[in-house]
Amino acid sequence: MPLVCYVSEQNLNVPLDSDCLLRLLGVSGKLSGFYYAVYMLEQVQHKPDHVLLSTKRLYKQTAQHFETTSGCVERNLRTLVRACWRQPDHTLLDQIAGRPLRKPPTNMQFLNMLSAYLRK
Repeated sequence: MPLVCYVSEQNLNVPLDSDCLLRLLGVSGKLSGFYYAVYMLEQVQHKPDHVLLSTKRLYKQTAQHFETTSGCVERNLRTLVRACWRQPDHTLLDQIAGRPLRKPPTNMQFLNMLSAYLRK
């Protein structure tokens, strides 16, 4: 089934950003992990190799930016991924992954999938 969403004329030529994509996946800024994910997706888009060294670089960099711990970043991102997975319709998430997902992606799979999708 194709994904359908309303896009105003004003936003027709605006590229999709990480904030909008996460909201399309059914999560919002009510989750602490939302802002961590937006920040990490922006970092990974500019430097895709960051996703490979997640615990050493990306979590630490994000934690420093938000003045928290790497463990907090990892836990809140995991909560965000679970919240996306709990949505009743996985059509967009499957489309982003390029295949039907049978289980929730890991944090790094999630960031990798979304960043690749946003680079298109």
